[in-house]
Amino acid sequence: MWKKKVYISDSAQPFRLNRTKIDLFFDCERCFVLDQKFGIKRPFGTPLVMNNKIVNTLKDELEICREKKQIHPQVLENNLNYIPNNFELLNDWKNPFKGVKYIHKKTNFLLNGTIDDIWINKNTNKNFCLIIKSTSKKEQLSYEQIWSGYWRQLSFYTYLLEKNSIEMSKTGILVFIKTFDNSEKFSKSLSFNLSIFEKILDLDWIEPTLSNIHKILNSNEIPKSSNYCKYCKYYFNIKNKINE
Repeated sequence: MWKKKVYISDSAQPFRLNRTKIDLFFDCERCFVLDQKFGIKRPFGTPLVMNNKIVNTLKDELEICREKKQIHPQVLENNLNYIPNNFELLNDWKNPFKGVKYIHKKTNFLLNGTIDDIWINKNTNKNFCLIIKSTSKKEQLSYEQIWSGYWRQLSFYTYLLEKNSIEMSKTGILVFIKTFDNSEKFSKSLSFNLSIFEKILDLDWIEPTLSNIHKILNSNEIPKSSNYCKYCKYYFNIKNKINE
């Protein structure tokens, strides 16, 4: 049976830390430590099968654009001049079992992240990291509605790519595939369009966060739960009921 690797203090072997686990750290330090030091994972959610299918369809179209060195039609409709760029290790970077890797010597973390793609601006020749998401929200998307974790994700990927000697723009791109159906009855088809958001990324949080994670993992104390952690609330509610 596959056994999860947990963090061991003073181990000479680099400890793998990916973007998802960093998000977990921001969400709840207690859940993070239970996961990384004791192998106690949160329950899995329902797989977003349809969302993943939609995103993968766009990724397939972007591969065609990469081969032809042309702008995707819907990117062009947004008056943007980006084409998918090509790199020798791009397929590895996009592979969830490989990803972009970098050993952070100060903490001995093997940092890892799986990117969606890298676009290059045809006018400036600058590389931009992007992530692709799918949504069915009816209202027009705005910057205020975007989860801050997406920009943190782009910052982390940009950081990893720079550590792999790739010159990257400090602007990240977030692509939302918006699904809509104009018919009043159930139909066999859906329509899609792209909403593309750009934002200057903040990379300054990364180094202090890695130091903080290292400090907490090497502590003998388990952190307090986040006030917003529904998993910890569920656990403590059950515990309190049992002890009544």
